Amino acid sequence: MSEIKEILDLVKQQGTDWTEFQKASDSRFKNLEIETRELAKKAGRPFAEAGGMFGADPAARLEKYIDAKTGGAISVLTHGDKLASLTTKAEDTPSIGRLLRGIVLGGQAHDADELSEERKSFGIFSDPSGGYAVNGSLSNEWIDALRANMVLSKAGARTLPMDSGQVKIARIVTDPTISWHGENAALPTGDPTFGAVTLNAKTCVCLVKLSLELSQDSANIETMLQTTITNAMASAIDSAGLVGVTTDAGAAPSGVMNLADRNTVTSIGAPTSWDWVVDGQYELMLDNVPMENIGALIAHPAVYKKMRKLKTGITNDNTPLTMPAEVAALPKLWTTAAPLTGGTTASGIIADWRDLIFGIRSQITVRVLSETYMGSNLQIAVLAYARVDFAATRPASFCTLEGITV
Repeated sequence: MSEIKEILDLVKQQGTDWTEFQKASDSRFKNLEIETRELAKKAGRPFAEAGGMFGADPAARLEKYIDAKTGGAISVLTHGDKLASLTTKAEDTPSIGRLLRGIVLGGQAHDADELSEERKSFGIFSDPSGGYAVNGSLSNEWIDALRANMVLSKAGARTLPMDSGQVKIARIVTDPTISWHGENAALPTGDPTFGAVTLNAKTCVCLVKLSLELSQDSANIETMLQTTITNAMASAIDSAGLVGVTTDAGAAPSGVMNLADRNTVTSIGAPTSWDWVVDGQYELMLDNVPMENIGALIAHPAVYKKMRKLKTGITNDNTPLTMPAEVAALPKLWTTAAPLTGGTTASGIIADWRDLIFGIRSQITVRVLSETYMGSNLQIAVLAYARVDFAATRPASFCTLEGITV
């Protein structure tokens, strides 16, 4: 019996010791988590939210940046993430097109009273100039529709919702200088590793004109307005993000093609193989971008046409030219927003697109210009604008492929 008692006492003591160990471990982990969060806030670096990457809340799975001024978390979205998931969304939220129709037709819409109530409930209020400011969950849905059509978002650029017109984020200026330290030897100095880049919201404007008869009689006015505006704005934002603009250049993002310290492959000429893409991949790998992180090739459809028609080069053989495996695995996004000069000279871009941040103010404004064109040609116009910017957090992650003769 004494032996059994001793065993029971031993088991009991082990249970007590294990409980104390768990408490001590929990305390250490909690303190470590607090310290890590404080360090992350000071550094302005991303950190993991409670719940982990696979928490039940979609917003908890998003990467976070820390606003260095407020200490608050800013969600960073990939193409598959939805800004609307960050807000509570009613199941009966009207479509963007439906509310656009209501704004255009005003009191002439058959469901004008219902649309008026919906505008109020979803934070759409008249502004002093006669327009409507789209806020809250509906604005997020509009932004998601815009992002869904953006090539840069599809390539992997991440979206940063901006709560103000200016947001400062960290960027990698140069990779760290690594050395081995001998005992008592002086520590070598190196170039600065981190710097700052500022997102300054710039205004993208879309004006759509339509006849009064079309606005009142068209059965698909909702789809037409939503599709036309979101597609046009997405293309314009892509173009500015890729190449900037020539007129009033300071009013738009400067574009990856103008990014200082990017990698380049120049004077490609008329390609007879995919070597120019391999050269670009090589330049990125020299700057420590792993092959698996090199994202989509973005280029004009003229480049697609040129490359798709290439043959093996063997006499009388019309077999299409085979791409190297790494080039074949590279997603290819063809868009007229990509550079094409004079119809004959194009450029492409490959990158770790996750290092491109797309900042957008969480408000879109819509105005109906009913008087401007009504008196001259019986037209009305819908004016929509969004405020956006792009920033590269690591210029060496981008490679422009220039001078492609098509």
